[in-house]
Amino acid sequence: MKSLFLAAALALAAVSCKEDPNPVAPAVNRPETLSVTEEALATPKEIIICDQKNARIIMVDVANGNAITWEWKANASYAMIHTTAQSWFSNLSEAKLVYNGNYILATASGGGVALINVSSKKAIWFDYAGGNTHSAELLPNGNIVTASSTGGYLKIFVTDSYINDASDQTGPIAFPDVHNVVWDHARQQLYAAGKNIIRVYSYNNSCRSPALTLKKTWTMPQGNAHDLFPVHGSTTDLWLTNSGYIYKFNVVTGAFTLQKTLTAVKSVTSGPSGYATILARATGVGGETWRTDQVIDINNALVYKNTSIGLYKARWRLVNLFSYPAGDSFHECTH
Repeated sequence: MKSLFLAAALALAAVSCKEDPNPVAPAVNRPETLSVTEEALATPKEIIICDQKNARIIMVDVANGNAITWEWKANASYAMIHTTAQSWFSNLSEAKLVYNGNYILATASGGGVALINVSSKKAIWFDYAGGNTHSAELLPNGNIVTASSTGGYLKIFVTDSYINDASDQTGPIAFPDVHNVVWDHARQQLYAAGKNIIRVYSYNNSCRSPALTLKKTWTMPQGNAHDLFPVHGSTTDLWLTNSGYIYKFNVVTGAFTLQKTLTAVKSVTSGPSGYATILARATGVGGETWRTDQVIDINNALVYKNTSIGLYKARWRLVNLFSYPAGDSFHECTH
């Protein structure tokens, strides 16, 4: 009996000493999160580009193989822009991220302005501003102001997504060669630059009778103002480009601080740590003298290049808290 028990015990010991056919590594040796390198590669870092040569707006992820992650064309069925209005969106000139990053406000030299839902790509509102429309801005009550360099004027649209290109609009607000508009959420005022001046306006926040009132005028060191855009993370500074210089403009003091001597800069935009300050600088490549096929940083290092495009402006895909409140969502005062 004892020998039988001993044999059974030895057999059991032999079984317990066999190797596990599917061994599991100790938990301490298994990484629970991505490495810093893997996480960096997985995090998008996108640039919104006006590709005039191909009549489209694109987003390019420069952190992940320069993949084009998003594309919008006015003549695509998803845009829902009627045939007679599609020509308004020739030579796309601006694409601003608005409403907490969920919409793009776009303009084109053909005179068009559109508010585009990023997810569906539908232009939920569009209209005609005319006069080589260079830029647009979202006002607090949902109305939209445009800047047209030819003819030199600003114009306010009573945004109404129910009727699109039949929305009410103000008459031209004269401003020679105006190229841009930027809203200041903290101070509740609008900036626009043309030739050698920057004008500051208050807005009456009226839905059906919108109006701007001139508050102040600043004189720039040189003329031919082009781009005006918030410095990321700043509560006081705007990027400003003109015929041969890049400045930071302080909206409180009126100081112009030279950042770079450089000609033909169509747009400049910055970001948080890890984001270069990027420029779209005309090189004549891409079908027109005012276009380029690359994005560079402020120190002239190449950030992105694509020989098949004709680029006009480029912006980081980042929420703009200088102009809009945190968590802002689509609204229009007409409904």
